[in-house]
This record gives sequence, C-alpha cells and structure tokens, in this order.
Amino acid sequence: MLHIVMYHYVRDLERTRYPRIKGMLLSDFEQQVRSLAGDFEMASLETALSYLAGRYRPRRELCLLTFDDGLKEHYKQVTPILSDLGIQGIFHVVTACLEDRVVVPVHMNHFLMAALDFDEYRRAFLDRLGELDPAAWAQASQVNPDVARQTYAWDTLEVALFKYFFNFNLDPSLRDAIVGRLFERYIGSERAFAEELYLSWEDARAMQAAGMSIGGHTHRHRPLASLTSEELHADLETSTELLHRHLAPQALWPFCYPYGKRDSFPAEAMGLLERLGFACAFTTEKGPNAPGQNLFTIGRVDCKTAPVYAATGARGVA
Repeated sequence: MLHIVMYHYVRDLERTRYPRIKGMLLSDFEQQVRSLAGDFEMASLETALSYLAGRYRPRRELCLLTFDDGLKEHYKQVTPILSDLGIQGIFHVVTACLEDRVVVPVHMNHFLMAALDFDEYRRAFLDRLGELDPAAWAQASQVNPDVARQTYAWDTLEVALFKYFFNFNLDPSLRDAIVGRLFERYIGSERAFAEELYLSWEDARAMQAAGMSIGGHTHRHRPLASLTSEELHADLETSTELLHRHLAPQALWPFCYPYGKRDSFPAEAMGLLERLGFACAFTTEKGPNAPGQNLFTIGRVDCKTAPVYAATGARGVA
C-alpha cells in the first residue's frame, strides 16, 4: 500500500507571533519523519506513481510526504530536514501567493482566528456581513453540522461551522471584502504578510535543486466545484503557466485540490488537469492507495493520523 501524509503548517509555534495556529511542531515533524522512514520505504513522486501504475514493487509499504499551500517554513525548516534524510517532499503552491504577494482568504481566516478570541472574530465578521447582506448573514446558522464536522474534524463544532460557512457557502467577493478589511485592521499589510508567509519563486527553485518536487494548488485557492467552467479553466491554466514559467522543468508535475473532499472538485477538473500535463492529483479523502487507484483522486491522511502519531505531540491542521 501507499500511505500519503499531508502537512500544512510546520513551525516552532511558541516562537511565532501566532502560537494558536494549528500545525505541527518542527521537532515533532522531524521525529515523525524519522519514525516513518524506519517503518516504510519512503517514496518519491516517481516511485509512488510507478507503484500505483503496477510497474514497481516496493520492499515494504510506501510512504510519501506532501505539503500544501507553499509556506515559507517549507523552504526554511522542512526542506533541510528532508534533504538531510534523503527524502523527497511534494510541495503544492498557490501561485497567486507567489506571483502577486496576496494572502488567500482561507489563510486570512486562520490567522485572524489565531490572533483574536474566536467569538470576538466571528462576531466582528458576522456583524459586518449583516450590514452588507442580511440574507447571507441569516445563512450562517443553516450550515449542516454533520458536514461541517466531517470537513473540519480537528476543530470544535462552532469553529467547524464557521469555517464551512466561510469557505463554501458565502459569495467569495462578499467574504473577501469582509475578511480583507478585518485582516488589515487586526494584522496589517497583506503584501508584507504574504512575503513572510509564502515561498518566493526563488525559494521554490532552490527546493527543486534540493530534490523536492513542486506542484500546483490552483491560482487562487477556491473550491473548484464552486467555479464556473470558464473560471475553472482560467484558474488552472494560469496556475500551470506560472509553474512552468518560473520553475525548473520536472518530469512529473503533481497537483492537489483545495479543501480536497470529493465534493469540492468536479469531474471536469480531473480531465482538465490531465490535459494540462499534471501527472496526478491529491485529495484529502482518507486512506491508503493501491495499484489501480485513479491518479487524479489519490487519498491522503492528515499528519495527526499518520501511523506514528502516538509518538508525537502533533496537532491537526485546518
């Protein structure tokens, strides 16, 4: 079987300005990777896809490490650990964050919740929403709790309900206007924060030179199922063009879906990704993968539920 572990924030949380961000401590990450390397054959993207295609028989079960969102810590802290251990990581970047130095709304939401008391932030957000669109405000109480809990398993129900409403139910232009205003008020300059949070193209090329693989994670990090066909094509084509323009050539280009549940991306996206030259796409659907797996619906597990979780103090990610 092929086990794929998914990471987001990997940082020394208590030494950052936002210790309440949900992520994995760097020391726990290194311990977990060393434990995984002792239990599994650590895959590269090439060996993982060869296995799924039935062309490669590993000596032991395989484990592949993937990292979402293209965060600066993936270059500064994670890549040196993996390089020293001879392990390839697969890093998926949101191209607008590198190209335009913007902070995508999902990350604004994370950091506002980390900077403020959750009830204070939710109240500020919903108060502004009520001023701008009372009908949308009323929908905040109509989120299905079972769906929210399944989507955000590591959060309290209250946080899961708000995140689901924020990411999936609200009109993006309305949501972005509100969260952008709150972000500027409570955290500061979006561009300065983006330069601190995300990789640069130079960072990403250095990671490639260190043996890492870089992949797509869309241009704007919106649920692909929420886009029109025209918007879907524009987003994925823009992301692909920027990857090829700024990065070194790769034999294999991976992709991972924002949010990643099966209902968050349409079948059209899978076909388009293949036509654009991507070799595979990762979801957030749980479970290992076996030969014959559809290469555009590959499953992953959160780092908190990796096989060596009991040996670490990891916290689940959003």
